[in-house]
Amino acid sequence: MFRHAVAALAAYTLALGVCAAASLRPAHDGSPRDPDILYIGRWDKSDPAVYHGYWSNVYLRARFTGTSVGIRLDGGTQLIASIDGEPVRTINAGSGVVALNAVPLKPGVHTLLVGSAGQNYEVSFQGLMLDPGAKTLPALPHPLIEFVGDSITVIDGPGNYSWLTGAALGCDHTQIAFSGVALTSGYGCSSKVGQDVQYFRLKNYNHMSDNPPVPWNFSYTPRMIVINLGQNDQCGGEPDATMRSSYVSFVHHLRAKFPKAQIVALRPFGGPYETPIRQAVEALNVAGDRRVSYIDTTGWLDKGDYVDGIHPNPAGQVKIVQRLAPLLTPLLTGR
Repeated sequence: MFRHAVAALAAYTLALGVCAAASLRPAHDGSPRDPDILYIGRWDKSDPAVYHGYWSNVYLRARFTGTSVGIRLDGGTQLIASIDGEPVRTINAGSGVVALNAVPLKPGVHTLLVGSAGQNYEVSFQGLMLDPGAKTLPALPHPLIEFVGDSITVIDGPGNYSWLTGAALGCDHTQIAFSGVALTSGYGCSSKVGQDVQYFRLKNYNHMSDNPPVPWNFSYTPRMIVINLGQNDQCGGEPDATMRSSYVSFVHHLRAKFPKAQIVALRPFGGPYETPIRQAVEALNVAGDRRVSYIDTTGWLDKGDYVDGIHPNPAGQVKIVQRLAPLLTPLLTGR
């Protein structure tokens, strides 16, 4: 009798534990921990109540039911948003709940993309706001391309060649890029800490005073990494030999994190350091890394395609996409 009572109590306790565990699982409610939400880019998830996105144009994707959707923020920022594939809109968002749909939506299932509008617009995400009875559904995953660069890879937000190229290829995309940064520490324009250091950190260059800096945990794996660096290494007069060895070292560190990723080195559109960058890729290939490619961008842009001789204007951004996307396609597909 006693053994039966103990067994029954144990079974009852186990059932309670299972139910309690189930109740702790995130519901399809748009909360930060909702498993239906896909987070693209570097998100700090250390606080389960608020997820922070620091780098430019980090975003999340979700599917949801209902006729409206909003976002709750822990601080004001500028957002980009797109519902059901509409052209990306910019929203000046305050702290608290911000409506994301400009007009009421038809009943049914909808898609959402919402995130940071640029390098100085961080996102403190506290959840999506849905209609009563509405819910999220699993967002469909896409291959991920990570673009690493400077202001040339970050200006104009969703109008930048990096965003537009990823979208044209049907890929998710993230921009680990910031104005004035060089590849090699000690040679940049506005910051002397290069991407050879900052790339491996959670936060962008607006957090250089953080002590100690938080390392990135590499929680996602891009299918491809596109590097467009070298423009700002000129500020410190970096020698060609230093650029060549620095580029090789940087790719070695990327390869250690992403053994199977395709890594693409772009010739900077204006041409600085094109020879040492090409030589770095050749050296990597000779050493056995055949997943590193060099793309020569010579002649892609004319003088009229720049805002200031360095940064492409909207027409220049489109020209880059038209040349770059077809070259990336076989590397992504293996064909």
